[in-house]
Amino acid sequence: MARVTIIENGRDGRVEYGEGLRSISGYWEFGGNDVVVIVSMGSREDWQRSHAWALDKRADILRLVGDEVIRQRAPSCKADIDEERGDILLRQGGGGGSRAPALATRNQAKAVAFVHKLRDLREMLATGLVILALIAGVVFWLGQKALTVSPVSGIPLNDSVRFDAGDPPSPGGIATLIQTTDPHMVEISGRGGNTTTSLSILITPLDGSTPRLVPVVSRVSPSGSQLSRIMGSDGRTVWFDAAGFYGVRLDDFSLVTPENLRAANPDLNPSWWEDQRGMDIVAGKLHIMNADRSGALDVDPYTWKATPTTPKPSNARFDRREPADYLAAGILVTPNAWLGLHGAAERASSVKPGQWIRPVESAREERVARQLSNAVLEPASDGSHFRIRSIAPVGETEYFEAAFLRMDRKSEPMRLKDPDSALMIQTSEAGRDGRLVVSRVDFQGQVLWKVDTGLHRFSLKQILPGTEVIAFVGTRPPVPDELSEPLIVLVDTQTGKVTSHTLWR
Repeated sequence: MARVTIIENGRDGRVEYGEGLRSISGYWEFGGNDVVVIVSMGSREDWQRSHAWALDKRADILRLVGDEVIRQRAPSCKADIDEERGDILLRQGGGGGSRAPALATRNQAKAVAFVHKLRDLREMLATGLVILALIAGVVFWLGQKALTVSPVSGIPLNDSVRFDAGDPPSPGGIATLIQTTDPHMVEISGRGGNTTTSLSILITPLDGSTPRLVPVVSRVSPSGSQLSRIMGSDGRTVWFDAAGFYGVRLDDFSLVTPENLRAANPDLNPSWWEDQRGMDIVAGKLHIMNADRSGALDVDPYTWKATPTTPKPSNARFDRREPADYLAAGILVTPNAWLGLHGAAERASSVKPGQWIRPVESAREERVARQLSNAVLEPASDGSHFRIRSIAPVGETEYFEAAFLRMDRKSEPMRLKDPDSALMIQTSEAGRDGRLVVSRVDFQGQVLWKVDTGLHRFSLKQILPGTEVIAFVGTRPPVPDELSEPLIVLVDTQTGKVTSHTLWR
């Protein structure tokens, strides 16, 4: 997963872009006039020498770096990008008003100068009430408009988590933590000393109804929110860590705190509810282990009563799921037939008569056009592999970067009924601005429906699969000088109905 880290050193510092073990280091410094910050990520020639692996996505990386510096440090700025030189200029966005970034705008600087002039005039003339009233008015305006940064839209914090329908039945949904910068004094130093955040949880129902935002906590330090996570749902409550242990009831969206659990378990040591590191959803219940894993509790979803149980350590929260984990190259229609998505080069090399395939084949991460292909197979004696006897494309239609959707990295593609079919994703067009398209394809290779999600295919963050509704988390395609809006998009697997919800809150 891509990451952007900003390192400060007074009026300058470094910006680092990373993907796995690879990274690109750039330099930033404060600018002048309407240029707030200058970021230099290196010229194209520099990348050819040192970062050849990133050349084909250079424009996307520079745009991501610009968007992230704006999001983290200057939310009212816009980015001008020189792709050849690798320079990113962050300029004042104009009309920022109370949404100004940490640096004072030119209007604010004029206002400060005006206050100084009035103060000097008062000292020279030693006059009275009119000037004093004017100074009070200017100071009030300056305090409200120039020295305070109002909160901007809330943004997603870490990954979203899908939960299933509970008892009594609920539609199930997607839980997302939302982080919003609190109002604060302007940061002249740019170090964020006055900046705190508020955390909320957004529940997006899978039935397409209106999402609910539940405020949780405010005045949290930026570092205090970074480890926040959603543990999951026990069917009645979504439990999560948001700089503290909380839950939200799914029947009335009320907030649950440790005090509620202490009241339900008065004989237990209160420290059981203080360490979120040992908390997870295990076998449909909130499972809590003490620090040394010598004891554990299961919490009843209905009464909140805690029962001693055997500790069940879990590292599931460290298992990062990438969109590619949910993609497959083909589906075994029958023991002798395969419906695949393969390009011409694959059919001439690795997927040709005489070659072997497995029942589950992961999709290759290549930006190539593929065709739906029918293959006749000959099973091996143990059923673990299949020899291709013949293979041919279905028609002439090509699908850019296409793959079938599956429930996890080990399973075969999802099988839908009435009629028998599978779900396929593709990119709307070649190039960096393609959108994510979802199709339903029957086992003869006929497309039953096709929908455009409106998400940027190459900024897709998460796939959250399900048999009735599949969810995608990502952003709209990039627009020059604007941040891309984050979305949750729900697609009904039977009808193709699309429901989109913004994650700006």
